[in-house]
Amino acid sequence: MTTNLLPKSISSIFQNKLTGTLVEVLFLFAVGMLAIALHAKLRIPMQLPGRQGILFLALVIAGRGFSRFPFACTLVCSGSAALLATSWLGFHEPLMPLVYILTGLMLDITISISGNLLPQAVSLFLACAVSWMCIPLIRLAVAQFTGLYFSSFHHGIAWPVFTHFLFGFAGGILGTGILKISSFLIPE
Repeated sequence: MTTNLLPKSISSIFQNKLTGTLVEVLFLFAVGMLAIALHAKLRIPMQLPGRQGILFLALVIAGRGFSRFPFACTLVCSGSAALLATSWLGFHEPLMPLVYILTGLMLDITISISGNLLPQAVSLFLACAVSWMCIPLIRLAVAQFTGLYFSSFHHGIAWPVFTHFLFGFAGGILGTGILKISSFLIPE
């Protein structure tokens, strides 16, 4: 048994850099698959569009916190998109994988831009809120160009945008809290 401190990132466990990078990418993919699987299993009709963003974004931010990649959110959301593309989970929206990849990309871009302007926790909260809020905006653009109907627009566009922003913000708070608690458990 050793008394060495636990490593901060997944890839630093392995001696071979390529193996560590591959394991880290697979870990991020698995976190994304877990996040979307939980999203599918916890679907409860509550007329609150975006409510799944709390748990989903908490897992995305936690996965990003354990990674050294600056594009970790996109990798996590790509794992979700890969599982969504199989249609095993019962989602019937054909463009949902693309929406989740765009959400991850938006999250990475927003975090990198706001990281220099705001404190880290606030930038994570706002990045989560803004990127999750983009989902109804992307769906609105898709609906305008394709004619697809989205039930989240039943009460107009303002309600889904507001609830996605609110639940995205809450997911950012929860994900940041998970990272803060884990920083006490796993010292640097």
